[in-house]
Amino acid sequence: MSEDCKPKALDKVVIAIYGKYLEAPYKNDLVVLIDILKKRQVEVVVYAPFYEYLISEFNITIAARAVYRKSSEVKHLANFMLSLGGDGTFLESVAFVEESCIPVLGINFGRLGFLANISTEDIDDAIDMLLNGKFSVEKRSLLQVVTDKNPFADFPYGLNDFTLQKKGTSMITVNAFIDEEFLCTYWADGLIVATPTGSTAYSLSVGGPILSPLSSSLLISAIAPHNLTVRPFVIPDSCTLRLEVTGRSDEVLVSIDSHSFTIDLPLCLEVRKAPFYIGLVNLHGANFYKTLRNKLLWGADKRN
Repeated sequence: MSEDCKPKALDKVVIAIYGKYLEAPYKNDLVVLIDILKKRQVEVVVYAPFYEYLISEFNITIAARAVYRKSSEVKHLANFMLSLGGDGTFLESVAFVEESCIPVLGINFGRLGFLANISTEDIDDAIDMLLNGKFSVEKRSLLQVVTDKNPFADFPYGLNDFTLQKKGTSMITVNAFIDEEFLCTYWADGLIVATPTGSTAYSLSVGGPILSPLSSSLLISAIAPHNLTVRPFVIPDSCTLRLEVTGRSDEVLVSIDSHSFTIDLPLCLEVRKAPFYIGLVNLHGANFYKTLRNKLLWGADKRN
């Protein structure tokens, strides 16, 4: 999504549906969603494995205009994408919209959802607001990982975070440089580089701060650091972060969002802001701060 990108203008509303699997209690909610789209004469294109899964597991057939398996098949067909699942499913849907102007709306068929923040009880209202233009599109930055040993060659981008983790029992050593200036050496079980969106994910669980989605920054957080004075560190996303990784083990586990791989050590890589954005649909009345209050129970008094 470029700086001036807007939702695609097609002759009629076409929604791409992405999902992986569906827990049995959510079957009726999916049927409700399909019925709502049908009544509103919304055409849909469906992720092929999900389409086939629904038929085989629940005998649910969606009257789809088309099915798709890769981003090139969907980016010219749809105005919007619906991600059906939790935040993990939402993160995987990002690879299918890539640099297109298709904004994503997440309906929570999973657990705690910062990205998939529309509850199943609100499906009817959410679709109504979407079709009537009662929404805004919020640009979310991604990070990009560059390395000669890149296992993420097809899509080296992450909406949440990039993570290094030890493969065995020994710590890893990470020398960190910001725009070629040495920052420090981390001795730790791992290191997380998060976007503002990812600040409420893995980084939060290791004591990292929560960043506003529009803060134009990257967040570095160590996992179980041996040097106890090290703290999470926020840098401008205009910087390039270079990481030189060594360890007693021959391998290290690397991940971008929900995709993980093992890479041989030593390893040198760079993390920087991606050259495009992803558009998130914010329905009127919804915003990041409201999500924080609702999901993290900020200001809630358990005595009431």
